Amino acid sequence: MRLILRLSIYLALVAFSLPTFAEEAPARPVNLPRLEEVPDPIRASIPAIEGQSGDLPDGAAFAIYRWDRFPSVIVFDMADFASQDRMFSRLAFYLEKRGYRGRLLSDSQLAGKHGWNAHDYGPEGLASFFTAAEEERFPLDAEEILLRGIALREGIISREVAAFVPGAGAVLSISRASGHYERILLLAHESYHGIFFCSGEYRSLCERLWREAPAPERLFMRRLLGALGYDAGSRILVVNEFQAYLLQQPRSIAASYFERVGKLVADQSGVPTAEEVLPDLLKDEAALETFLEKRFAVEAGGAYLASKAGR
Repeated sequence: MRLILRLSIYLALVAFSLPTFAEEAPARPVNLPRLEEVPDPIRASIPAIEGQSGDLPDGAAFAIYRWDRFPSVIVFDMADFASQDRMFSRLAFYLEKRGYRGRLLSDSQLAGKHGWNAHDYGPEGLASFFTAAEEERFPLDAEEILLRGIALREGIISREVAAFVPGAGAVLSISRASGHYERILLLAHESYHGIFFCSGEYRSLCERLWREAPAPERLFMRRLLGALGYDAGSRILVVNEFQAYLLQQPRSIAASYFERVGKLVADQSGVPTAEEVLPDLLKDEAALETFLEKRFAVEAGGAYLASKAGR
């Protein structure tokens, strides 16, 4: 039984280790609340959030949580992918997607497109998106307007005259449509983004490791992220994804993961193989995990991002 469980977790890590495109099941009706009806986010651990399952009560569009380890990080647990797309897909294309970054896509342009299976956005990205929409008089959907109101209420962004400016914290999102093991992996991945947005000290370490990384390692990661749909021309996006991909799985299977996804760029001329850059990737992963363990008592792969104190 233990071997079967380990194999199941391994297969889940391989198959669902990042937010990917997915086919959408028919959407069921959901009830979108008004801003004044959205309660204060429930303070909860990552394990408690990812362990939620089943339909939300009363056809709700989402449940909302505050990460107990980093209280300025707000986690949306969406009813399904359709609800999540209505709130976050335009953001994903505007801030992250290769070939689309910097463009506000209309609903008709977004039709048939899926963002990610999970999302993460910091203050700068949210402020940029909502400012661009206001400047262009762009019609946002009700879900996006509600997200803006919650981000304002939580201090993640603030308004100054005709613009929005960054505050502090982050927004993460996951969907009840994801399976159990997928939720574990996706929420682990997104949680490292949450730490990146909240800790300047951690961002500085990530920036330094990326800056000092050997050229083949950087080339491999940029091409891999591009193959996965990210705009690898954004340095801050690349650095942020670099650390999350290194940490999302336990160190014990990181080699297997990168060897597998490395096949996505194996036929690109001049791109090193995963095997060639793996020692450098694991060295950087170890440096990140050492910092997180000492500073925040968080380990790679998370084991649900539990702390050494037993949370």
